[in-house]
Amino acid sequence: MLKTALMFKDRAVLQRDKKIAVWGQADPGAAVKVTVQGQSAETKADADGKWCALIGPLNMSWKEEMTITAGEDTLVLKDLMVGDVWFAGGQSNMEFHMRYDADVAAEKEVCENPAIRFFDYPEVSFVGQIDMADYGKNYGFWRDCNAENLERFSAVAYYCVKDLQAKYQIPVGILACNWGGTPVMAWMPEEVSAQNGDAHRIDEYHQQLAALDLEEYDRKFMNNPGSFHTDIIGDPFSDFMMFGCEPDELQQKLGEMMAAAGIDPTQVNMEDLQLPMGPKHEWRPAGVYESMLLPCVPYGIKGFLWYQGCSDADRPEDAHGYEKAFPALIRHWRGLWKDDTLPFLFVQLAPLDHWFMTDGIYYPITRAAQQMTADTVPGTAMAVTTDVGMQWDIHPKKKQPVGHRLALLAENYVYGDKDVLCEAPTLKALAVEDGKAVLAFENAGDGLHLTKTVPYGQEVGAQTAGGLRIFQNGAEVDLAGAKAEACGDKLVITCEAIRAGVPSRAEMAMTKWYLVNLYNSADIPARPAAAETC
Repeated sequence: MLKTALMFKDRAVLQRDKKIAVWGQADPGAAVKVTVQGQSAETKADADGKWCALIGPLNMSWKEEMTITAGEDTLVLKDLMVGDVWFAGGQSNMEFHMRYDADVAAEKEVCENPAIRFFDYPEVSFVGQIDMADYGKNYGFWRDCNAENLERFSAVAYYCVKDLQAKYQIPVGILACNWGGTPVMAWMPEEVSAQNGDAHRIDEYHQQLAALDLEEYDRKFMNNPGSFHTDIIGDPFSDFMMFGCEPDELQQKLGEMMAAAGIDPTQVNMEDLQLPMGPKHEWRPAGVYESMLLPCVPYGIKGFLWYQGCSDADRPEDAHGYEKAFPALIRHWRGLWKDDTLPFLFVQLAPLDHWFMTDGIYYPITRAAQQMTADTVPGTAMAVTTDVGMQWDIHPKKKQPVGHRLALLAENYVYGDKDVLCEAPTLKALAVEDGKAVLAFENAGDGLHLTKTVPYGQEVGAQTAGGLRIFQNGAEVDLAGAKAEACGDKLVITCEAIRAGVPSRAEMAMTKWYLVNLYNSADIPARPAAAETC
């Protein structure tokens, strides 16, 4: 009996220029040998049959074979590539498939690229679930990048590695491990969450657990078709959630979705459709950590791409907890891979007003925690999304700018192209005089500019600085009729209501919803920040 971990399949992408782990199952005590690129590594299966071999470093290659032997058993993995592998993790905005992207039709015309491959780990919420249903038809293998497969790719990850592959001409793999709605505590051990900002949520979970009839819970969970995500693409509920619509269309769209699925809404008990919180729920502490993340460790990777945090912004205590929880996740993941230098590139929460029962009111707290992480945790960097939010949709449909900004961060911080401008304009100083406020920014590049519209086409107005608020003596200044002009690294606001000689504060993108239209020369929008007069 010789098996490998799920990622080691034909057409896999392996990480170049470092030792990589290859692991799996064999007969207890069996001698296992792994050979690739003329190198061999030998190990022995333990008493449980588990084995792991370290091999490499491997050179970049467009076509390789790997041979694994254990006694008389032999596996040959064919058509492998050696390049860079990016681990894409998070919740729904990382999971967000190209199927739902605003530009998917145009992208299908140009996406074919044999140098990009994608692996999606199945969405399983407890250890052993992967063996209870047919996940292998749609997940757990490496897909080529072409029009047929594109709809299944994570849009953010795809746009990021598309840029990197084009620039560096190397094979690139995406190892995707994500699940919509998952809070940060679902991605790390319970004890780590309890010690780092989420003790209150751990306590809440155990109170819920104590009140459960576990036998009834298990029956309800196993009989609920929503418990087994064997194919998310085209699922009526996923389509409903991801395609999106205006608030006044929600009821109509929900009715259409249920009708298409042959469901009579008058006969539906909504409680029966809801998956109960408990020991098999993906949102529980360490839920997907145990069932999805750990099986991917320690596959050789270049670094992490992360987009998550919406589920940690629903309540103020959760949002404040993210300040400790998110850095703890980064430390723990790097520890799992035994590499404290692994790059961790992530996306800041986009602007949002409302979506279903979600209110973006606490998003500024979570965004501040994300910024603090980027500022204080070495090897991290954050892509800004202040111009690509959707007021009534938690899933912005235009992911190309997000992926592109992640790629810029990678080019500078990971691949060493220090001339690449990758950071957002950042408000650093404020000066006021009668009728005028002058805001100075870092990371302006060759100069700031204002746009009339933002990527979705919403009109902000080239003479207006979207997302900007000015306060004097603690009261917000009415900027109606104000004029904004970008000049070099400064933004000049002309407004009769502004007065000199009083305590003043400028805030950029610090509310839940806004559309920023101030960009640097790399077309990166200004990030949330504030400055005060001395």
